[in-house]
Amino acid sequence: MANYIEATNVYESVKDIMDTAIDSFYHVIIIDKFGYIVYINNTYAHFLGKEKQDVLGLKVEEVIPRTKLYETLHSGEPSLGSLFEYEDGRSLVYNRFPIKSPYGEILGVIGLSSLNATEAVNSLYKEIQALKTSNILFEKQLKGLSEAPSVFDNIVGISPKIIEIKKILSRVTNSRMPILLTGETGCGKEVFATAIHNASMRKDAPFVKVNCAAIPRELLESELFGYETSTFSGAIKGGKAGKFELANGGSILLDEIEELPLDLQPKLLRVLQEYEVERIGSVKAIPLNVQVICCSNQDLYKMTAEKKFREDLLYRINVMEIQIPPLRERPEDIPLLCETIIEKINHKYKLDIAGINSEALEYLAGYSWPGNVRELEHVLERACVLAEGGVLLREDFDFFEEKRRAGQVAETVISSSSDNFFQNKGIAEKQLIEDAIAKCGGNRTEAAKLLGISRSLLYSKIQKYGI
Repeated sequence: MANYIEATNVYESVKDIMDTAIDSFYHVIIIDKFGYIVYINNTYAHFLGKEKQDVLGLKVEEVIPRTKLYETLHSGEPSLGSLFEYEDGRSLVYNRFPIKSPYGEILGVIGLSSLNATEAVNSLYKEIQALKTSNILFEKQLKGLSEAPSVFDNIVGISPKIIEIKKILSRVTNSRMPILLTGETGCGKEVFATAIHNASMRKDAPFVKVNCAAIPRELLESELFGYETSTFSGAIKGGKAGKFELANGGSILLDEIEELPLDLQPKLLRVLQEYEVERIGSVKAIPLNVQVICCSNQDLYKMTAEKKFREDLLYRINVMEIQIPPLRERPEDIPLLCETIIEKINHKYKLDIAGINSEALEYLAGYSWPGNVRELEHVLERACVLAEGGVLLREDFDFFEEKRRAGQVAETVISSSSDNFFQNKGIAEKQLIEDAIAKCGGNRTEAAKLLGISRSLLYSKIQKYGI
Protein backbone atom coordinates (compact mmCIF):
# COMPACT_ATOMS: atom_id res chain seq x y z
CA MET A 1 0.00 0.00 0.00
CA ALA A 2 2.84 2.35 0.87
CA ASN A 3 4.46 1.60 -2.52
CA TYR A 4 1.18 2.46 -4.30
CA ILE A 5 0.86 5.76 -2.45
CA GLU A 6 4.49 6.60 -3.20
CA ALA A 7 4.01 5.73 -6.89
CA THR A 8 0.88 7.85 -7.00
CA ASN A 9 2.71 10.82 -5.50
CA VAL A 10 5.54 10.41 -8.05
CA TYR A 11 2.98 10.29 -10.87
CA GLU A 12 1.24 13.44 -9.62
CA SER A 13 4.59 15.22 -9.27
CA VAL A 14 5.65 14.24 -12.78
CA LYS A 15 2.24 15.26 -14.10
CA ASP A 16 2.56 18.70 -12.42
CA ILE A 17 6.05 19.11 -13.91
CA MET A 18 4.78 18.14 -17.36
CA ASP A 19 1.81 20.50 -17.08
CA THR A 20 4.12 23.33 -16.02
CA ALA A 21 6.52 22.55 -18.86
CA ILE A 22 3.70 22.54 -21.43
CA ASP A 23 2.20 25.75 -20.05
CA SER A 24 5.60 27.44 -20.26
CA PHE A 25 4.95 27.66 -23.97
CA TYR A 26 2.95 30.68 -25.04
CA HIS A 27 0.26 28.82 -26.99
CA VAL A 28 -0.44 25.13 -26.50
CA ILE A 29 -3.20 22.93 -27.93
CA ILE A 30 -3.59 19.13 -28.06
CA ILE A 31 -6.11 17.21 -30.18
CA ASP A 32 -6.87 13.49 -30.19
CA LYS A 33 -6.82 11.30 -33.28
CA PHE A 34 -10.41 12.28 -34.07
CA GLY A 35 -9.68 15.99 -34.03
CA TYR A 36 -11.25 16.82 -30.65
CA ILE A 37 -9.51 19.32 -28.40
CA VAL A 38 -8.34 17.50 -25.25
CA TYR A 39 -6.07 20.25 -23.92
CA ILE A 40 -5.54 23.98 -24.39
CA ASN A 41 -3.78 26.40 -22.07
CA ASN A 42 -5.43 29.57 -20.82
CA THR A 43 -3.13 31.88 -22.80
CA TYR A 44 -4.08 30.34 -26.12
CA ALA A 45 -7.78 30.16 -25.23
CA HIS A 46 -7.79 33.88 -24.44
CA PHE A 47 -5.85 34.59 -27.62
CA LEU A 48 -8.72 32.94 -29.48
CA GLY A 49 -11.27 34.94 -27.49
CA LYS A 50 -12.52 31.86 -25.62
CA GLU A 51 -12.52 30.40 -22.14
CA LYS A 52 -10.60 27.16 -21.62
CA GLN A 53 -13.60 25.18 -20.37
CA ASP A 54 -15.70 26.25 -23.38
CA VAL A 55 -13.14 24.92 -25.86
CA LEU A 56 -12.36 21.48 -24.47
CA GLY A 57 -14.22 18.69 -26.28
CA LEU A 58 -14.92 20.73 -29.43
CA LYS A 59 -13.70 19.82 -32.89
CA VAL A 60 -10.57 21.87 -33.54
CA GLU A 61 -11.92 23.32 -36.83
CA GLU A 62 -14.83 24.84 -34.89
CA VAL A 63 -12.38 26.93 -32.90
CA ILE A 64 -9.57 27.37 -35.45
CA PRO A 65 -10.86 27.44 -39.04
CA ARG A 66 -8.33 26.25 -41.63
CA THR A 67 -6.23 24.58 -38.89
CA LYS A 68 -3.12 22.71 -40.01
CA LEU A 69 -3.12 20.26 -37.10
CA TYR A 70 -4.85 17.69 -39.31
CA GLU A 71 -1.86 17.74 -41.70
CA THR A 72 0.36 16.41 -38.90
CA LEU A 73 -2.33 14.02 -37.75
CA HIS A 74 -2.46 12.42 -41.21
CA SER A 75 1.25 12.57 -42.07
CA GLY A 76 2.59 11.57 -38.68
CA GLU A 77 5.54 13.89 -39.31
CA PRO A 78 6.51 16.89 -37.13
CA SER A 79 6.42 20.42 -38.60
CA LEU A 80 8.78 23.08 -37.23
CA GLY A 81 8.53 26.84 -37.68
CA SER A 82 5.26 26.82 -39.62
CA LEU A 83 3.60 30.21 -40.11
CA PHE A 84 -0.14 30.23 -39.50
CA GLU A 85 -2.34 33.24 -40.28
CA TYR A 86 -5.66 33.62 -38.47
CA GLU A 87 -8.79 35.04 -40.10
CA ASP A 88 -8.43 38.33 -38.19
CA GLY A 89 -4.99 38.92 -39.74
CA ARG A 90 -2.85 37.86 -36.76
CA SER A 91 -0.02 35.40 -37.31
CA LEU A 92 1.91 32.88 -35.21
CA VAL A 93 4.90 30.61 -35.77
CA TYR A 94 3.91 27.09 -34.69
CA ASN A 95 5.64 23.78 -34.08
CA ARG A 96 3.46 20.68 -34.51
CA PHE A 97 4.34 17.21 -33.19
CA PRO A 98 2.45 13.92 -33.56
CA ILE A 99 1.71 12.03 -30.32
CA LYS A 100 2.41 8.33 -30.81
CA SER A 101 1.90 5.19 -28.75
CA PRO A 102 4.87 2.86 -28.06
CA TYR A 103 3.63 0.84 -31.04
CA GLY A 104 3.71 3.81 -33.43
CA GLU A 105 -0.02 4.47 -33.46
CA ILE A 106 -0.88 8.19 -33.84
CA LEU A 107 -2.94 9.20 -30.82
CA GLY A 108 -3.12 12.93 -31.49
CA VAL A 109 -1.17 16.12 -32.19
CA ILE A 110 0.31 18.83 -30.00
CA GLY A 111 0.78 22.32 -31.36
CA LEU A 112 2.78 24.98 -29.56
CA SER A 113 4.53 28.29 -30.01
CA SER A 114 6.80 30.34 -27.75
CA LEU A 115 6.41 33.97 -26.75
CA ASN A 116 9.65 34.88 -28.51
CA ALA A 117 8.45 33.33 -31.75
CA THR A 118 5.21 35.29 -31.56
CA GLU A 119 7.05 38.56 -30.99
CA ALA A 120 9.44 37.73 -33.79
CA VAL A 121 6.67 37.10 -36.30
CA ASN A 122 4.92 40.33 -35.30
CA SER A 123 8.15 42.24 -35.81
CA LEU A 124 8.71 40.45 -39.11
CA TYR A 125 5.14 41.20 -40.15
CA LYS A 126 5.69 44.93 -39.53
CA GLU A 127 8.90 44.82 -41.58
CA ILE A 128 7.12 43.01 -44.41
CA GLN A 129 4.32 45.60 -44.38
CA ALA A 130 6.89 48.41 -44.48
CA LEU A 131 8.62 46.72 -47.42
CA LYS A 132 5.26 46.32 -49.18
CA THR A 133 4.56 50.03 -48.69
CA SER A 134 8.02 50.92 -50.00
CA ASN A 135 7.54 48.59 -52.96
CA ILE A 136 4.18 50.15 -53.84
CA LEU A 137 5.76 53.61 -53.68
CA PHE A 138 8.69 52.44 -55.81
CA GLU A 139 6.33 50.97 -58.40
CA LYS A 140 4.38 54.24 -58.51
CA GLN A 141 7.63 56.16 -58.97
CA LEU A 142 8.67 53.88 -61.82
CA LYS A 143 5.23 54.22 -63.41
CA GLY A 144 5.36 57.99 -63.02
CA LEU A 145 8.86 58.18 -64.48
CA SER A 146 7.89 56.01 -67.43
CA GLU A 147 4.67 57.91 -68.18
CA ALA A 148 5.85 61.49 -67.63
CA PRO A 149 8.17 63.20 -70.13
CA SER A 150 11.77 63.15 -68.85
CA VAL A 151 12.23 66.86 -69.62
CA PHE A 152 10.09 67.58 -66.56
CA ASP A 153 12.05 65.43 -64.10
CA ASN A 154 12.66 68.51 -61.94
CA ILE A 155 8.91 68.67 -61.25
CA VAL A 156 8.70 66.25 -58.34
CA GLY A 157 5.60 64.08 -58.29
CA ILE A 158 4.17 60.68 -59.23
CA SER A 159 0.49 61.45 -58.64
CA PRO A 160 -1.86 61.11 -61.65
CA LYS A 161 -2.56 64.88 -61.65
CA ILE A 162 1.12 65.80 -61.82
CA ILE A 163 1.83 63.21 -64.51
CA GLU A 164 -1.07 64.54 -66.59
CA ILE A 165 0.22 68.12 -66.24
CA LYS A 166 3.67 67.03 -67.40
CA LYS A 167 2.14 65.36 -70.46
CA ILE A 168 0.17 68.49 -71.36
CA LEU A 169 3.15 70.80 -70.89
CA SER A 170 5.37 68.58 -73.04
CA ARG A 171 3.06 69.33 -75.98
CA VAL A 172 3.06 73.12 -75.59
CA THR A 173 6.54 74.10 -74.40
CA ASN A 174 7.79 74.96 -77.88
CA SER A 175 4.73 76.95 -78.89
CA ARG A 176 4.48 80.69 -78.26
CA MET A 177 1.01 80.53 -76.73
CA PRO A 178 0.69 82.20 -73.31
CA ILE A 179 0.48 79.83 -70.36
CA LEU A 180 -1.45 80.61 -67.17
CA LEU A 181 -0.47 78.67 -64.05
CA THR A 182 -3.03 78.87 -61.25
CA GLY A 183 -3.06 77.38 -57.78
CA GLU A 184 -2.80 78.10 -54.10
CA THR A 185 0.15 79.88 -52.52
CA GLY A 186 3.15 77.61 -52.11
CA CYS A 187 2.08 74.88 -54.54
CA GLY A 188 5.12 75.44 -56.78
CA LYS A 189 3.90 77.56 -59.69
CA GLU A 190 7.33 79.14 -60.19
CA VAL A 191 8.90 75.66 -60.24
CA PHE A 192 6.54 74.69 -63.05
CA ALA A 193 7.27 77.93 -64.92
CA THR A 194 11.02 77.30 -64.69
CA ALA A 195 10.50 73.73 -65.88
CA ILE A 196 8.53 74.97 -68.89
CA HIS A 197 11.38 77.27 -69.89
CA ASN A 198 14.09 74.64 -69.34
CA ALA A 199 12.14 72.05 -71.35
CA SER A 200 11.73 74.34 -74.36
CA MET A 201 14.00 75.25 -77.24
CA ARG A 202 14.44 78.61 -75.43
CA LYS A 203 16.30 77.04 -72.49
CA ASP A 204 19.61 78.68 -73.46
CA ALA A 205 17.95 82.11 -73.86
CA PRO A 206 17.06 84.48 -70.99
CA PHE A 207 14.36 83.58 -68.47
CA VAL A 208 13.19 86.81 -66.83
CA LYS A 209 11.04 86.65 -63.70
CA VAL A 210 8.82 89.56 -62.65
CA ASN A 211 6.73 89.68 -59.48
CA CYS A 212 4.01 92.20 -60.25
CA ALA A 213 3.27 92.67 -56.55
CA ALA A 214 6.87 93.40 -55.57
CA ILE A 215 7.52 96.38 -57.88
CA PRO A 216 6.14 99.81 -56.85
CA ARG A 217 3.21 100.93 -58.99
CA GLU A 218 5.01 104.03 -60.30
CA LEU A 219 7.98 101.93 -61.51
CA LEU A 220 6.13 98.92 -62.90
CA GLU A 221 5.45 100.31 -66.39
CA SER A 222 9.07 101.33 -66.98
CA GLU A 223 10.32 98.03 -65.55
CA LEU A 224 8.14 96.00 -67.88
CA PHE A 225 8.32 98.04 -71.08
CA GLY A 226 11.47 100.17 -70.70
CA TYR A 227 11.90 103.85 -71.52
CA GLU A 228 13.82 106.25 -73.74
CA THR A 229 16.29 108.99 -72.74
CA SER A 230 14.78 112.08 -71.05
CA THR A 231 11.39 110.41 -70.70
CA PHE A 232 11.28 111.54 -67.10
CA SER A 233 13.51 113.01 -64.42
CA GLY A 234 16.29 110.64 -63.40
CA ALA A 235 16.08 108.56 -66.57
CA ILE A 236 19.28 106.76 -67.57
CA LYS A 237 21.09 108.25 -70.54
CA GLY A 238 20.42 106.11 -73.59
CA GLY A 239 17.23 104.77 -72.07
CA LYS A 240 16.63 101.40 -70.49
CA ALA A 241 15.35 98.10 -71.82
CA GLY A 242 12.29 96.69 -70.10
CA LYS A 243 11.80 93.14 -68.90
CA PHE A 244 10.12 92.10 -72.16
CA GLU A 245 13.12 93.26 -74.19
CA LEU A 246 15.49 91.49 -71.82
CA ALA A 247 13.49 88.29 -72.23
CA ASN A 248 13.42 88.51 -76.04
CA GLY A 249 14.20 85.12 -77.54
CA GLY A 250 13.47 83.44 -74.21
CA SER A 251 10.70 83.43 -71.62
CA ILE A 252 9.17 85.89 -69.17
CA LEU A 253 7.31 84.99 -65.98
CA LEU A 254 4.69 87.45 -64.74
CA ASP A 255 4.04 86.23 -61.20
CA GLU A 256 0.98 87.46 -59.27
CA ILE A 257 -0.44 88.82 -62.52
CA GLU A 258 -3.61 89.85 -60.66
CA GLU A 259 -1.59 92.70 -59.07
CA LEU A 260 -0.97 94.36 -62.45
CA PRO A 261 -2.77 97.75 -62.32
CA LEU A 262 -5.85 98.05 -64.54
CA ASP A 263 -4.38 100.99 -66.50
CA LEU A 264 -1.32 98.89 -67.47
CA GLN A 265 -3.31 95.87 -68.54
CA PRO A 266 -4.20 97.22 -72.02
CA LYS A 267 -0.51 97.72 -72.76
CA LEU A 268 0.26 94.14 -71.76
CA LEU A 269 -2.69 92.99 -73.88
CA ARG A 270 -1.21 94.75 -76.91
CA VAL A 271 2.16 93.08 -76.32
CA LEU A 272 0.46 89.68 -76.29
CA GLN A 273 -1.64 90.45 -79.38
CA GLU A 274 1.07 92.02 -81.54
CA TYR A 275 4.19 90.48 -79.99
CA GLU A 276 5.93 93.81 -80.01
CA VAL A 277 6.70 96.39 -77.32
CA GLU A 278 7.19 100.15 -77.29
CA ARG A 279 9.36 101.80 -74.71
CA ILE A 280 7.87 104.72 -72.79
CA GLY A 281 8.55 107.87 -74.80
CA SER A 282 9.17 105.98 -78.05
CA VAL A 283 7.06 105.41 -81.15
CA LYS A 284 9.24 102.61 -82.41
CA ALA A 285 7.92 99.09 -81.93
CA ILE A 286 10.40 96.39 -80.99
CA PRO A 287 9.45 92.89 -82.31
CA LEU A 288 9.28 90.20 -79.66
CA ASN A 289 9.81 86.46 -79.74
CA VAL A 290 9.01 85.53 -76.18
CA GLN A 291 7.12 82.86 -74.24
CA VAL A 292 4.82 84.54 -71.69
CA ILE A 293 4.00 82.59 -68.53
CA CYS A 294 1.62 84.10 -65.97
CA CYS A 295 0.99 82.89 -62.44
CA SER A 296 -1.85 83.65 -60.04
CA ASN A 297 -3.16 82.36 -56.73
CA GLN A 298 -6.41 84.30 -57.13
CA ASP A 299 -9.69 83.53 -58.91
CA LEU A 300 -9.15 85.72 -61.98
CA TYR A 301 -12.61 84.89 -63.31
CA LYS A 302 -14.20 86.27 -60.18
CA MET A 303 -11.94 89.33 -60.33
CA THR A 304 -13.02 89.91 -63.92
CA ALA A 305 -16.68 89.69 -62.97
CA GLU A 306 -15.97 92.26 -60.24
CA LYS A 307 -14.22 94.53 -62.81
CA LYS A 308 -10.88 94.13 -61.02
CA PHE A 309 -9.21 92.43 -63.99
CA ARG A 310 -9.77 92.95 -67.70
CA GLU A 311 -11.71 90.15 -69.31
CA ASP A 312 -9.99 90.57 -72.68
CA LEU A 313 -6.59 90.18 -70.99
CA LEU A 314 -7.78 87.13 -69.09
CA TYR A 315 -8.81 85.38 -72.28
CA ARG A 316 -5.48 86.30 -73.82
CA ILE A 317 -3.33 84.84 -71.04
CA ASN A 318 -5.41 81.71 -70.35
CA VAL A 319 -5.10 80.13 -73.80
CA MET A 320 -3.35 77.29 -71.97
CA GLU A 321 -4.40 77.28 -68.32
CA ILE A 322 -2.82 74.77 -65.97
CA GLN A 323 -4.20 74.31 -62.45
CA ILE A 324 -1.50 73.11 -60.05
CA PRO A 325 -3.15 70.84 -57.44
CA PRO A 326 -2.57 71.58 -53.75
CA LEU A 327 -0.46 69.14 -51.78
CA ARG A 328 -3.45 67.75 -49.85
CA GLU A 329 -4.85 66.43 -53.16
CA ARG A 330 -1.67 64.50 -53.95
CA PRO A 331 -0.39 62.96 -50.69
CA GLU A 332 1.32 60.19 -52.65
CA ASP A 333 3.87 62.82 -53.73
CA ILE A 334 4.95 63.56 -50.14
CA PRO A 335 7.64 60.78 -49.86
CA LEU A 336 9.33 61.83 -53.10
CA LEU A 337 9.06 65.53 -52.19
CA CYS A 338 10.62 64.82 -48.78
CA GLU A 339 13.50 62.99 -50.41
CA THR A 340 14.17 65.88 -52.80
CA ILE A 341 13.78 68.59 -50.17
CA ILE A 342 16.09 66.79 -47.70
CA GLU A 343 18.79 66.68 -50.39
CA LYS A 344 18.47 70.47 -50.82
CA ILE A 345 18.60 71.03 -47.05
CA ASN A 346 21.70 68.82 -46.73
CA HIS A 347 23.43 70.90 -49.37
CA LYS A 348 22.29 74.21 -47.85
CA TYR A 349 23.33 73.46 -44.25
CA LYS A 350 26.11 70.90 -44.89
CA LEU A 351 24.09 68.19 -43.15
CA ASP A 352 24.03 64.44 -43.69
CA ILE A 353 20.39 63.42 -43.18
CA ALA A 354 19.94 60.05 -44.87
CA GLY A 355 16.15 60.23 -45.22
CA ILE A 356 12.89 59.90 -43.31
CA ASN A 357 11.29 56.75 -41.90
CA SER A 358 7.83 55.42 -42.77
CA GLU A 359 6.23 56.42 -39.44
CA ALA A 360 7.28 60.04 -39.92
CA LEU A 361 6.03 60.00 -43.52
CA GLU A 362 2.65 58.68 -42.38
CA TYR A 363 2.55 61.44 -39.75
CA LEU A 364 3.21 64.15 -42.37
CA ALA A 365 0.62 62.67 -44.74
CA GLY A 366 -2.06 63.18 -42.08
CA TYR A 367 -1.84 66.99 -42.35
CA SER A 368 -3.76 69.16 -44.82
CA TRP A 369 -0.76 71.40 -45.75
CA PRO A 370 -2.54 74.75 -46.35
CA GLY A 371 0.89 76.22 -47.16
CA ASN A 372 1.51 73.39 -49.63
CA VAL A 373 5.04 72.41 -50.71
CA ARG A 374 6.54 75.61 -49.29
CA GLU A 375 5.18 74.76 -45.84
CA LEU A 376 6.49 71.19 -46.14
CA GLU A 377 9.93 72.60 -46.94
CA HIS A 378 9.92 74.79 -43.82
CA VAL A 379 8.85 71.90 -41.57
CA LEU A 380 11.50 69.56 -42.99
CA GLU A 381 14.16 72.26 -42.72
CA ARG A 382 13.55 72.70 -38.99
CA ALA A 383 13.39 68.94 -38.40
CA CYS A 384 16.66 68.34 -40.28
CA VAL A 385 18.55 71.06 -38.43
CA LEU A 386 17.37 69.86 -34.99
CA ALA A 387 17.50 66.09 -35.63
CA GLU A 388 19.97 64.09 -33.52
CA GLY A 389 20.08 61.04 -35.78
CA GLY A 390 20.83 60.40 -39.42
CA VAL A 391 17.22 59.54 -40.31
CA LEU A 392 14.22 61.74 -39.51
CA LEU A 393 11.89 59.99 -37.03
CA ARG A 394 8.36 60.71 -35.89
CA GLU A 395 9.62 62.41 -32.71
CA ASP A 396 11.70 64.86 -34.77
CA PHE A 397 8.38 66.52 -35.68
CA ASP A 398 7.04 67.00 -32.14
CA PHE A 399 7.33 70.77 -32.62
CA PHE A 400 4.73 70.45 -35.39
CA GLU A 401 2.11 68.54 -33.39
CA GLU A 402 -0.13 71.45 -32.36
CA LYS A 403 -0.27 72.88 -35.87
CA ARG A 404 -0.84 69.44 -37.37
CA ARG A 405 -3.86 68.87 -35.13
CA ALA A 406 -5.33 72.21 -36.22
CA GLY A 407 -4.66 71.23 -39.84
CA GLN A 408 -6.53 67.96 -39.42
CA VAL A 409 -9.58 69.79 -38.08
CA ALA A 410 -9.48 72.33 -40.90
CA GLU A 411 -8.90 69.78 -43.67
CA THR A 412 -12.56 69.26 -44.57
CA VAL A 413 -13.21 73.01 -44.65
CA ILE A 414 -10.18 73.62 -46.86
CA SER A 415 -11.14 70.85 -49.26
CA SER A 416 -14.65 72.27 -49.51
CA SER A 417 -13.26 75.73 -50.26
CA SER A 418 -11.11 74.28 -53.03
CA ASP A 419 -14.17 72.71 -54.66
CA ASN A 420 -16.03 76.02 -54.41
CA PHE A 421 -13.14 77.83 -56.09
CA PHE A 422 -13.50 75.87 -59.33
CA GLN A 423 -17.29 75.94 -59.15
CA ASN A 424 -17.27 79.74 -58.81
CA LYS A 425 -14.79 79.99 -61.66
CA GLY A 426 -17.24 78.31 -64.06
CA ILE A 427 -20.10 80.52 -62.88
CA ALA A 428 -18.05 83.69 -63.37
CA GLU A 429 -16.84 82.64 -66.83
CA LYS A 430 -20.37 81.84 -67.94
CA GLN A 431 -21.53 85.27 -66.72
CA LEU A 432 -18.72 87.01 -68.64
CA ILE A 433 -19.69 85.29 -71.88
CA GLU A 434 -23.38 86.08 -71.42
CA ASP A 435 -22.56 89.75 -70.72
CA ALA A 436 -20.35 89.98 -73.82
CA ILE A 437 -23.03 88.47 -76.07
CA ALA A 438 -25.62 90.84 -74.61
CA LYS A 439 -23.33 93.86 -75.18
CA CYS A 440 -22.88 92.84 -78.82
CA GLY A 441 -26.61 92.39 -79.40
CA GLY A 442 -26.28 88.64 -79.82
CA ASN A 443 -23.49 88.90 -82.41
CA ARG A 444 -21.17 86.11 -81.38
CA THR A 445 -18.35 87.13 -83.70
CA GLU A 446 -18.24 90.56 -82.06
CA ALA A 447 -18.57 88.96 -78.62
CA ALA A 448 -15.53 86.78 -79.34
CA LYS A 449 -13.54 89.89 -80.31
CA LEU A 450 -14.67 91.66 -77.16
CA LEU A 451 -13.55 88.73 -75.03
CA GLY A 452 -10.27 88.44 -76.94
CA ILE A 453 -10.81 84.80 -77.93
CA SER A 454 -11.41 82.96 -81.18
CA ARG A 455 -14.94 82.37 -82.38
CA SER A 456 -14.47 78.60 -82.23
CA LEU A 457 -13.38 78.82 -78.58
CA LEU A 458 -16.42 80.99 -77.83
CA TYR A 459 -18.76 78.43 -79.45
CA SER A 460 -17.07 75.69 -77.44
CA LYS A 461 -17.70 77.54 -74.18
CA ILE A 462 -21.28 78.39 -75.19
CA GLN A 463 -21.89 74.68 -75.64
CA LYS A 464 -20.08 73.85 -72.38
CA TYR A 465 -22.23 76.22 -70.30
CA GLY A 466 -25.45 75.73 -72.22
CA ILE A 467 -25.78 79.43 -73.11
